Amino acid sequence: MQASPMKVIHVVTTTDVGGAQIMLHRYLSALKDGAQSHSVISLVPPGAVASQIEALGVEVTDLGLRPGRITFAALLRLRRLLRDARPDVVHGWMYHGCLAAWAGLKLLPKRKRAAQVWAVHHSLQDINNEKRSTRMVVRMMAALSRKIELITYCSRVSQEQHEAIGFYPDRVELIANAVDTEIFRPDPAARARLGGIADIPDERLIIGNVARNHPMKDHVAIAKATAQLVEMGHDVHAVLVGEGHRGSLAEQTAQDLGITNRVSIIDTRPDIHRIVPGFDIFLLSSAWGEAFPLAVSEAMAAEVPCVVTDVGDCAQLVGDTGRVVPPAQPEKQALAVAELIDEGPIARATLGKLARERVTDNFSTDIYVDRHYAAYGRATSAKISSQS
Repeated sequence: MQASPMKVIHVVTTTDVGGAQIMLHRYLSALKDGAQSHSVISLVPPGAVASQIEALGVEVTDLGLRPGRITFAALLRLRRLLRDARPDVVHGWMYHGCLAAWAGLKLLPKRKRAAQVWAVHHSLQDINNEKRSTRMVVRMMAALSRKIELITYCSRVSQEQHEAIGFYPDRVELIANAVDTEIFRPDPAARARLGGIADIPDERLIIGNVARNHPMKDHVAIAKATAQLVEMGHDVHAVLVGEGHRGSLAEQTAQDLGITNRVSIIDTRPDIHRIVPGFDIFLLSSAWGEAFPLAVSEAMAAEVPCVVTDVGDCAQLVGDTGRVVPPAQPEKQALAVAELIDEGPIARATLGKLARERVTDNFSTDIYVDRHYAAYGRATSAKISSQS
């Protein structure tokens, strides 16, 4: 008789566009053998990724919470959902999703609690950079972490930082984010396409970034670096792709520096894979918070050389295929970009090819799926052992 598939419920903070949400969708998209069944519970109302997950035939439920809030009524509803579904594994994603998953299971009788997996997709360069409510959640998770069957991190730096503030170090797995190299690939037509969308002159070299507007992303640094590059005599144009950039501090900084004609904003869009290959250089300017930035690996898959700040596992991700600079120092970002410009298009193309090889060899979707299968097996085994 064929064994029933392992039942996994994913509890996520939100299904808005973000690295963790994209990785959840990517994981669910890659499942083929029917060995697992999945459903998703979001704390807040559906975001853009929810419909993409539902298109895979995966049920998505939400608890209707406001961002950053967890109510007892919502936890009771989560408890009912978990009780009725009787999953083998409950997989929490992001801080609030992890904490809610723990609380929902805690409200069940001990014998009916599934194995828990927490997925941490954030780095903690300095916990004081986080909002007060986030700091409280993280410290609660640290206190509870010994009781969790398995914690996964998407970067080694993130693991070290969380363990330094008290996260239990013994039942952990490192599962680096995966990049879909079939979707993100070189596209000779992308430069003209991007130039048309953002009205960029053909002769300008495009410095791109893909990320929502948030202080930790430090997009102001991109505006400052772009202004410095123009002062150095480089004909460059910055493109910020993502949510919340219109009217942002970065846009205001570009205006103050007199470079509004050299900074373009493109809102979040589903065909980002048709935009990224049009960048000449990808610039990750983040000051903190990154663990394993998906946008960098996607640019690498598209053969775009990258300049990244030394946050999370960025340095390990790009290796010798790009440039690494200290965070919060736009002048050094500008100098690193200038170095790639001065090396010329052939050298940049060579770095781009090496970058694609690097992510293809080390961060494939198949590897990501296999490591999650192993993680769920390890978590359920740990649960059984704790009950014996």
